[in-house]
Amino acid sequence: MEQDSRTEEIVNKFYQFFLEFKDMRTGERKYRERIMELANQPRAYKHLNVEFVDIVIHDSSLALELSQNPWEIIPYIQIAAHEALKILQPIEAEKIKPDEIHIAIRGEGAGDELKLREISSAYIGKLISVQGLLVKLSQVYTRIFEGVYRCTNCNREEVIKADRIGETPRPPQYCPYENNKRRRFEVISEKSRFKDVQFARIQERPEELPPGQIPRFIDIILEEPLIDVAFPGDYVRIVGILDLEPSKAGDGRYQFKIVALSMESLGKEAIEVELTESDIQRLKELSKEEGFYDRILDSFSPSIYGYKHIKEALLLAIIGASSRELPDGTKIRGKIHVLLLGDPGVAKSQLLKYAASIAPKGIYTSGRGSTAAGLTAAVIKDQGGGMSLEAGAVVLADMGICAIDEIDKMRPEDRVAIHEAMEQMTVSVSKGGIIATLNARTTILAAANPKHGRYNPNISFIENINLPSTLISRFDIIHLMRDKPDPDRDRRLIEHMVEARTSQRPYEGIFDPLFLKKYILYARTIKPKLTEEASRKLMEFYRRMRLQYDEEYEAMPITPRQFEALLRIAEASAKAHLREEITEEDAEIAINQVSRILREVATDVETGKIDVTLLTTGTAGKRASKTETILSIIREMDRESEGQQLYIEEVVQRVVQKTRIKDPVEVENIINRLADEGVLYKPHPNTIKLVKRSEQK
Repeated sequence: MEQDSRTEEIVNKFYQFFLEFKDMRTGERKYRERIMELANQPRAYKHLNVEFVDIVIHDSSLALELSQNPWEIIPYIQIAAHEALKILQPIEAEKIKPDEIHIAIRGEGAGDELKLREISSAYIGKLISVQGLLVKLSQVYTRIFEGVYRCTNCNREEVIKADRIGETPRPPQYCPYENNKRRRFEVISEKSRFKDVQFARIQERPEELPPGQIPRFIDIILEEPLIDVAFPGDYVRIVGILDLEPSKAGDGRYQFKIVALSMESLGKEAIEVELTESDIQRLKELSKEEGFYDRILDSFSPSIYGYKHIKEALLLAIIGASSRELPDGTKIRGKIHVLLLGDPGVAKSQLLKYAASIAPKGIYTSGRGSTAAGLTAAVIKDQGGGMSLEAGAVVLADMGICAIDEIDKMRPEDRVAIHEAMEQMTVSVSKGGIIATLNARTTILAAANPKHGRYNPNISFIENINLPSTLISRFDIIHLMRDKPDPDRDRRLIEHMVEARTSQRPYEGIFDPLFLKKYILYARTIKPKLTEEASRKLMEFYRRMRLQYDEEYEAMPITPRQFEALLRIAEASAKAHLREEITEEDAEIAINQVSRILREVATDVETGKIDVTLLTTGTAGKRASKTETILSIIREMDRESEGQQLYIEEVVQRVVQKTRIKDPVEVENIINRLADEGVLYKPHPNTIKLVKRSEQK
């Protein structure tokens, strides 16, 4: 009886809350409106949002009761909501049962606000609120919520309801109509009630992770109507009840899980930075000051001396250009990908880490420990026994940046996985019966070390780096970071490092990281228009570069792909200056960035000419055509000999006789290079054999 009076008291308190609570800002009885809307919701299970802070304002003891005993209190809230619906819409209330009203407790301050790392057994059965990165979402299953079971002996039926949220009722074992004899029961699915369910997993955000520790995660049980509220890559806030699940090993251990009452998607970007109107006004005022852009660049990783053009490239990549879709459905990417190749100890990793830290959403990973599944998506078994997708770094960084350090240390088969993400902004998966395309609208910032330890200026960029040309050609900006002795620069660098360690305020007159995050957030929202002056300047540069085409060496100085990069960089520059128009100054910045790339990376060391064919094919234009010519002769001789070994001397003679390549030494060098690349192999020092395609694979 005491329990009944307690139940009645709690139900009555929530009943009064639903009918009488007034919004402090508007003065409206908002829960009256929400309860009346229940009847209009199309779903079988209705969804009633309840802000926890409103319960605190109405009756703090009631909020405390809910926090401490959610399993007990939630059914009472369902009854109270149903009673309120009877008053407000009595006819519709007849069609709805109390347990069909899902009470979504939500908002900041709901229960105990915890970090994933703070979850412990002290909170079992309590209402908790956690935030994290959604990394896995299963397919939708269904389970019995209220089962109707038939005795296979007497055919009588027994109704059993789940004791609490997230559970399935246990089928009866004894028939009450046959003196409780043990009988077999079967479920009558058409009379039973079911609820859809989904299994999810959230993980600590990268920026919250303590050094040297792996991220904590927790599994989430989502019941209808919380299905597909958010997707992998989203930051989410979960309010739910902490529960336990037995370990699959059956060793008496348990793992934590959360039975969710609500899940809010907080978007793709970091939630700790909020951009207010006053922030926007201050940014607009600062952008009008002279030297604002230079001050921003000085504030980017101030502990690293120099490299202003590289810091500018990283900043422009973080801000990016706007993606567009043409009338015919063609999508033009706005993401700017950056690759840094440099000698050891030139601060490549530091710059990437800083870029990931100030980006609204940034993930830093190392190529040495990354696999294709870890970067894109993995297909794994979920709790329901089916297969589900677990998002990798590039997918989790959707609408943000993914910084990959030591990308050259990745296995080639793993590295290929990011090709699609860089160009198409998607990740396609076809594994374990799952065929899916995930969004990966991610900016890739990568760093690599030279193949031979230090950069060798006597060989081409491609020969210096252990990356295929198919990947290199996808980067819009590529910069070299060489450690060359320079007495004057070395002195300033050492002074800068000493000052950073000894001075109390080493970086005066610069913006702090929080300001930079707000600045980047605002810059991304700007949609600048291309002016005629900027357009003319970019087209003039492109036309001038195309005129440098050398027919003799077949050196292509620039292609439309570089012009697309020019447009993206110019737009990002306008955003970085917080301008509504892309001006000549932005065009000049884009031209400077691309010109430096062409000089440093796309110059053929043999001819001294700019040739972007080096980036797209890995070989200079003239050399590529010579290589193909020699290969065609070798294939011809291979057919004549019916696949026998060919003497190198005979091949050289045939090439000199039948083509315009008259230098025997050059022919031998190309043959040796083809042997190094695995296109040919040498059974003996003086003979070669063509590797068939099936053998190459």
